Amino acid sequence: MADLVPTLLRPGETILNKYRVERFLGRGRFGEVHLVENVPMARYSALKVVVVKDPATQRAVVEAQAHSLCGHDHVVEIRSADVFDGSVLIEMEFVEGGSLGDRLQREFVPVLDAIAYVKSVLYALEHAHARGIVHRDVKPGNIMLAPRGAKLSDFGTVIHPGSGIRVTDEFYRPHASPEAANDGEFSPASDVFAAGLTLLRAANNMSDEWERLLADPIAWRRAVADGVLPARIGYADWVPGGLRRVINKACARDPADRYPGAVAFRQALERLRPERRWLRLSADEWACDRDGRAETVRYVPGRRPGVEFRSGSRRVTDRCGQFDTEREARRWLGRVLAETTLAGSAPRRQVRRPRTPASDVFA
Repeated sequence: MADLVPTLLRPGETILNKYRVERFLGRGRFGEVHLVENVPMARYSALKVVVVKDPATQRAVVEAQAHSLCGHDHVVEIRSADVFDGSVLIEMEFVEGGSLGDRLQREFVPVLDAIAYVKSVLYALEHAHARGIVHRDVKPGNIMLAPRGAKLSDFGTVIHPGSGIRVTDEFYRPHASPEAANDGEFSPASDVFAAGLTLLRAANNMSDEWERLLADPIAWRRAVADGVLPARIGYADWVPGGLRRVINKACARDPADRYPGAVAFRQALERLRPERRWLRLSADEWACDRDGRAETVRYVPGRRPGVEFRSGSRRVTDRCGQFDTEREARRWLGRVLAETTLAGSAPRRQVRRPRTPASDVFA
């Protein structure tokens, strides 16, 4: 894709007599990121290149952020900041797992994985908020997937509301809370909103659907300003009811109705009881490993389509059924997945009409 071609650094070149550029990693709204080798230190890092009007000031702020934030298990380490050719070069820890945004584009992300990633991010936000810092850029692309949990990255748009210090007036508008979008009011509550919307996107496994939403800037900007974007997106059938309630509270239009902070949001997620880590093998079949026993649930086509749930070799009859239409069968399939992902509920045979899934919204 043309928009992924790097323009600032090229593989093989050496910058500041210490960074040898290996390859382009990606581009966001505020800069490019490259894999580099810090030759004197004999280590690989992610190098972010940000073009700004005042590089010296930007560098000073980045270094202050690094001093304040780094050292936390769920924050990507900032190693140094330099000024080069009108840009700020920010050397960061390289996380080989890539971002949650990358994984959503590459493969299905189980709901339980999405919950775990956002819990890690909420630890990072708790750490930042305790220091008076609001991130303003919480999204899947800034959640890096490390072996021991996710790490929040890219503090380039943070502000310190207590002092009014900020590097830029820019922020990630698609995830903005209504008070941030309309009045420029940023607080920990606006980061809670963004984290909730991030979890909604991850639980729904939205990748191409999100890009289609952003392709209509008038519609999404209006939905953001009105605080209705999360409701407009809705939920995929497989998202558990308990998780929906948590996300709805995190993404409430009124800040007073949200969780009071990252800690309360994380604690609400921790009260959910994981039971099955469902993997989507295809549109018709899902599978999980539960205590060493393989379980599957699948759609069975036919004149009277059905749903079959198996635990090992045993057919679980109260989660199986035949239906008059494919729509009813697939609705039941989604409900079985939703009500078996978390402990505490079992589906009943009566099929109720669900809320519109994300797949229908962006059809």
